[in-house]
Formats: sequence, C-alpha cells, structure tokens
Amino acid sequence: MKYNIIAIEREYASGGNEIGERTAKRLDIPCYGQEVLNRAAKLMKTVPERLLHLEETTSNSLLYSLGMAAKVMTGERDGLSEEGALYVTEERVIKDMALQGPCVIVGRCAGWILQERKDVLRVFIHADREFRKKRAVEDYGIDEASAENTLKKFDRRRSNFYHANTGRAWDDKKGYHLVLDSSAVGIEQCVRIICNTAEGR
Repeated sequence: MKYNIIAIEREYASGGNEIGERTAKRLDIPCYGQEVLNRAAKLMKTVPERLLHLEETTSNSLLYSLGMAAKVMTGERDGLSEEGALYVTEERVIKDMALQGPCVIVGRCAGWILQERKDVLRVFIHADREFRKKRAVEDYGIDEASAENTLKKFDRRRSNFYHANTGRAWDDKKGYHLVLDSSAVGIEQCVRIICNTAEGR
C-alpha cells in the first residue's frame, strides 16, 4: 500500500524533525512542521510564540479532553478555551495541507487528526536518553547541565498537548504504524524505512 501523507510524532531531540525533512526531500514532497504553527497564528491573528505558550500550558486532564472532544466532534466553537481554539485551528490547517497533496507533517497530532484517511502513515520516533542529550547540546545549543530537564520539559509538553486533544497517550505504540528508535538504527535508516513503507516497498 502506498501512503501519501506521513505524520510524525517524536520525542524531543530524537531527530524527528530531521527525519521528516530528509524523508520529504527524498520523496520530493513538502514537509510541514513550524509551518503549521505559523499558519494557525495567522488565522488566529496572533504570533507563533503565543501559540507555543498555549501548547505548553494545555491541560492534561481527562475532563478537559472529553470536553474538547465533544466540542470538536459537533463542530462547536463557542466557549472553547484558547487552547481548544488552537487545536481546532491547527486541525483545520493540517487537513488543508493534506488536501493539497502528498506531504510530511511533523507533530501537532497530525496522525490523529487525519485518522479517517487510509493513506496516512503514522510514525513515532524515539531514542535513548544519552543520544538525545548529545543532540540537544550539539544540534540545539542546549547547555549540557540543563539538557536532562530540557528533554523532560519538551516531552511533557508534547505528551500533554497530545493527550488533551486526543484522549490518547502520545507514546502508545498502538497509535502508530511505525515506531523507530533513531539511536539504535540511525537517522538515515529511519528515513529509508519510512520512505520504503510510504512507497509500498
């Protein structure tokens, strides 16, 4: 089976963004990551930094998740919190991107949002702690002394945002077609596996 859309969720500093970009380049299709946030910010008449803050403060409570799900399912927008409005806007942006043609979308619950489409390959990238800390320091310029806390902070933010908006665990392997350990198989091999799977090889 050939997949037209590749949706990647990833642990912080696991190489997920790089894998997404290299996969898109190899398949000659667009890769959307920050672009989702930028477009959502434009629609909400705010700046991306404000939306990042909302993602960081999104509640992880089940009550919030159930309330959000009910409003989103019925198409109701009135009474949504800022966090809820952000998710609904990003949902709209992601669906529009997918309608434009084959692409890679990194983060922001894309796999869940597009779950009704059969041509979406859902991927989760993770890696061991030392590999991630090394990447955080060398690639992202994070101070070595704060690398561990930085990993925890970003993983918690992504996990909370995903759970609050889907009611599912962000790192539950049942939610993905491929779960890849970039520290074990390498960035390049992750790209090969994703491309081969997407192309039905």
